[in-house]
Amino acid sequence: MRRLHLSEFNHALDLIGDDPVSDSNSPGTEQITQQEPINTIEKGVPFDIKLFAKELHQASDAKGRAYAECTQSISGYSIAHDCILNTVKKILGYPVKSFATSWLPVLMRSTIGTSIHSFIQDYSNQFTELEPSIKVPSIRFSGRIDGIISNHILVEIKSCTYADYQKILKTRSPRKEDFYQAMTYKWILENHLEEAKNPGVKTRTGPPRQEKYEIDTIQLIYVAHDIMASDIEDFGQCLKSIKDIKKALNSRKNEFFFMTSVVLETSTFDQQPYIDHIERKINAINYYVDANKLPVKGDEFVDTKKCFFCLYSANCDQR
Repeated sequence: MRRLHLSEFNHALDLIGDDPVSDSNSPGTEQITQQEPINTIEKGVPFDIKLFAKELHQASDAKGRAYAECTQSISGYSIAHDCILNTVKKILGYPVKSFATSWLPVLMRSTIGTSIHSFIQDYSNQFTELEPSIKVPSIRFSGRIDGIISNHILVEIKSCTYADYQKILKTRSPRKEDFYQAMTYKWILENHLEEAKNPGVKTRTGPPRQEKYEIDTIQLIYVAHDIMASDIEDFGQCLKSIKDIKKALNSRKNEFFFMTSVVLETSTFDQQPYIDHIERKINAINYYVDANKLPVKGDEFVDTKKCFFCLYSANCDQR
């Protein structure tokens, strides 16, 4: 068989990308009308990446400011990821020099992450509940679970880097922060369900629907958002990378080689250490907020490794 030359391959892709020619007399098709040309007043200039970076900075600042104004609460992400100083300062309304993220590509990644969530949630009927809000004013908690199946499987959807994806496939274990976030939601459903079902305030999505939850399974669905961004220089390396991943997945013909899930039965591990951690952190945050003071040096939940993405790091004496 003759090998397909790269130029022929690209030409084939161009042909596939074109819209097929439709028969205007065929049922279900519409006559294509020619649009009026746009009248340009000034001559345009090429897309400016430096200007785009400034636009992103402004958009990031506006987005961060709006988010801070409506999320003065503890979230599952706060418990799993954030330094306690970040959460306490946010709730107490400490001033912020700039709400823009320190690393602008995070905006692109967050957009990709949102799209991945929608892709899975919109095209699957496997979930019993999608995005139930779990707002518990008595402990200043607010969050949303990605999905619930029946009343015993709690599902979180996560996008991740290629490097993280490889580790997850190799160890068949979730990232620690993702696990803590899922366990936080499980703890809320088990200990604050009545208030979550009747929070007394309006939520963007509906509250949990079940009268009781018996979460015995945690499922983390992972989607690699940069599967080919691993110092790959040619198409042959791309193919080898895909084969390696499929081998790790034990599936030669898996079309979703960039997507996997980790299922954890809670009966197979001791939950108490994780529950203790979650309770201690939520109680500590509420203690400092009620006392209107900042966490002291040496607090177990102060984490200086999180300073880069913290909005309050510029004026923090614990860096």
